[in-house]
Amino acid sequence: MSNLSLRIIFGALYVALMVGATIMGSPFFGVLMALIVFLSINELAVLANKSSSQHLWVNPAVFAGVILYLTFVGSREIDVKAYGIMLLVQWACLYLTYSELNRDKTLNFVSGTLYLAIPLIAVAIWFMQNTALHMEYILFYLITIWVYDSMAYVVGKAIGKRPVFPRVSPKKTIEGTVGGAVITILVMSVLNIYWLALPIHAYILSGVVIFFAIFGDFVESYTKRKLGVKDSGNILPGHGGVLDRIDSIYLSALPYLVILLSV
Repeated sequence: MSNLSLRIIFGALYVALMVGATIMGSPFFGVLMALIVFLSINELAVLANKSSSQHLWVNPAVFAGVILYLTFVGSREIDVKAYGIMLLVQWACLYLTYSELNRDKTLNFVSGTLYLAIPLIAVAIWFMQNTALHMEYILFYLITIWVYDSMAYVVGKAIGKRPVFPRVSPKKTIEGTVGGAVITILVMSVLNIYWLALPIHAYILSGVVIFFAIFGDFVESYTKRKLGVKDSGNILPGHGGVLDRIDSIYLSALPYLVILLSV
């Protein structure tokens, strides 16, 4: 089977899983977030050459267990300030992971782990505590990312010439990035009017998601280039690993929630 066929099949399965868990609601959505955080941290440990069972299985299980606990037991109600603090902590972890301090491998791994785990925990908490239209808001978020990825690829293939960050990801062009963003904002505005009917300014939320998703993608590309690997893993044939497939989510989820709760 060709790589393109595998990419289509497993891409469709991924979309079906994400949409299905969102529509079915709690606890299915929380369980899916727990699974994703487990696989994400496990892949990070492999990339960081952490071979002990503690790094490969125990640490991922602890973070996944936190999400499961919050999903089935619940947590205190948290507001936009708490999500804002989570966002600042995640950004600090991102800085520590890629600053000069990355010479300390332990600090690099710990900050990288928190960078991946915090947004998924936050999304699980928000989904559980904000039951009004939570399905529609998550679908809006996911569809924005998927439409942008597709449109940026199509536009980039058609007219893309100038790379955005040639040293990090030479195939991603300015034309594809800008064109994909414009088309996605228009598409999401139309979808919101005729389908999701959310009481929001769709162009603002979709713009926020796209902006941070772009940088989330570049963070993943930079990591792989720095480590000299093509894919973060092989759990998704045709796509690579979990980090490859949801790289846009890690950096865009918390800004989305903060803006959503602020407007």
